[in-house]
Amino acid sequence: MNTAIITAAGSGKRMNQLVNKVFLEIGNTPIIARTIKVFENCSEIDKIVLVAREEDIPVLRHIVEKFEFAKVEKIVAGGKERQDSVYNGIKAIENPKEDDIVLTHNGANPFVSSDTISRCIESAGEFGVAVAGIRAKDTIKEANGDNEVLKTLDRSKLWLVQTPQVIKYKIAKEAFDIAMKEGFYGTDDVMLAERLGYKVRMVESNPDNIKITHPNDINLAENLLSSARVGFGLDSHRFAKEKKGLILGGVLFDGPGLEANSDGDVILHSLFNAISQSMGGNSIGHYADDMFRNGISDSKEYLKVALDMLKINDYQINNIGVMIECKTPKIDPKADEIRDSIEALTGVPGERIGVTATTGEGLTDAGKGLGIQVFSVVSVSKKND
Repeated sequence: MNTAIITAAGSGKRMNQLVNKVFLEIGNTPIIARTIKVFENCSEIDKIVLVAREEDIPVLRHIVEKFEFAKVEKIVAGGKERQDSVYNGIKAIENPKEDDIVLTHNGANPFVSSDTISRCIESAGEFGVAVAGIRAKDTIKEANGDNEVLKTLDRSKLWLVQTPQVIKYKIAKEAFDIAMKEGFYGTDDVMLAERLGYKVRMVESNPDNIKITHPNDINLAENLLSSARVGFGLDSHRFAKEKKGLILGGVLFDGPGLEANSDGDVILHSLFNAISQSMGGNSIGHYADDMFRNGISDSKEYLKVALDMLKINDYQINNIGVMIECKTPKIDPKADEIRDSIEALTGVPGERIGVTATTGEGLTDAGKGLGIQVFSVVSVSKKND
């Protein structure tokens, strides 16, 4: 069981606002609603516990009802410090098991990706404790109270720590119990496990997982919502020696099939890679290999994984371009069918989907008739709901 504890109990003084900063809107939606939505839509999250100031609970409950967040199990009152609030969230988890996973995340970090959450869960499952972060890019120096440099730190070993911070329940309960008993307050959650000797695994976060702290961060968040992204995908397969159906873009063609564990739909594989790249995800093999081992060989099912990445991150596809390189089969007679199939799979209107083909003058193996190579480009943007 994986439980996300989302903290929204801070005062947000640095925002210079009369209301809790998590209730401020970006793209006409409260920050906290955007944050909860990522975890609500993440298939690996089973339930959510929200932690808020006592006076903010009615507002938060209204947001949960308005956006129909079904995974929110409880809203509990926070404490004086963030650590107190997280501790209240941990104690609110019902019927926990020792190996259950507990994720803590700042309500003011609305752009965390599902991929970051998943990789943190995977690392915590293996190592016990994991935390999202970004590698330091700048030179960092340590100075004394008079701003005199003491030493220059090795930035190759330095990380900027973010949330989610993910700990197995047994470790989290032990670490927080002991810290609270001893009156120790850490600067982050995993630090409490560190001081007991547990190893913490760093997980590279998606780069736009910003924490909204200052007024200027609202403008940055609005820019992130309006910024378009582009993904480029490539896939190729040789023709199979044995007879099997040739499926391209979900459309059946005459002729030999393609070598692949799956149905070999090279168009959908390329499109998967383009979408995944736009979301900072991995290539299709990272996801499809396990699906194939579980008996799933339909590339349309694989594509749904990439489309879920968009949904989870609140993105939509604006345009799709597909370029097919092959000597055989002839693509043009069925180009409209491929376009209609992609439209049905993605929901993108047909007039925004381009499907073209070339033999490439026979300069590549695909152009010589040994297989098929497909390039795909997608443009995506945040939904502005």
